[in-house]
Amino acid sequence: MADDEEKEERPGLIFTCSICDSEFDMDAEGGIAGSFGVLPVAFCVWCYSSLVDMVTQDYDEEDLPTLQ
Repeated sequence: MADDEEKEERPGLIFTCSICDSEFDMDAEGGIAGSFGVLPVAFCVWCYSSLVDMVTQDYDEEDLPTLQ
């Protein structure tokens, strides 16, 4: 069996990004899923990295080590 056939048969964790509405495979592409309170959310790798960048820009350089 070829690698492509194995990938097609293996069910992935498919989510829809809460920001850009694109579908992504959590196993193959990455991303994150969780909840804001009781609201379920999922972010593709591009939107997630943009969120992290936006948060780090909001902090002073001296505050950044506390985020890690």
